[in-house]
Amino acid sequence: MSKEVFKKFMSQVEKKLMTFTTLFITGIVVSNVIASKVVKIGLFVFPASIISYTFTFIISNMVSESVDKKYSKQLIYMGFLAQITASLLIILGLFMPSASVERGEAYKIILGMNWRFTIASLSAYGTSQLINHYVFNKGLFKSPLTANLVSVGIAQFFDTLVFTYVAFLGVYKGLWGMILSQYVIKVIIVIVTNPVFLLIKKAK
Repeated sequence: MSKEVFKKFMSQVEKKLMTFTTLFITGIVVSNVIASKVVKIGLFVFPASIISYTFTFIISNMVSESVDKKYSKQLIYMGFLAQITASLLIILGLFMPSASVERGEAYKIILGMNWRFTIASLSAYGTSQLINHYVFNKGLFKSPLTANLVSVGIAQFFDTLVFTYVAFLGVYKGLWGMILSQYVIKVIIVIVTNPVFLLIKKAK
């Protein structure tokens, strides 16, 4: 491989990494912000962050498939750091004097974080993202479409399970109803977005 071809190849890889990293980190941070809104569609009740957060798992698998599985694991650690940094900055904002009482209260309602929710979010993120990375890259399935569907499906179950129990155990009854409701929506999202891997394969 000539130097020019190598540079061109690296340039393409770097562009992919920048794009995937931006989408992944944005999805993680935004999910934590919009999670305070609860959506109800029929019998299903779930946080508004369910789409953006679920898609971060698919992005991680895209990185493993089209770039490098080592970098996709590094991406998980970067997302963890982004969550902690965002949480600390939001907490800092809570302690800053507000220009008006109304705006200060609005900030607390929208961005004020319960310490239990923060622990639940970080615990669920670390557990589920690493499970997804392990299952997808284990080589259990020949088709990346199947690997993505199975790995994200398993990871989302543990994500929902860990977050719900850590955040709501002893506070609300019927936790399994809440878990199954969210999980069904997440599975639907994964199934609908799974064909994206066909485009990634073609662009690889």
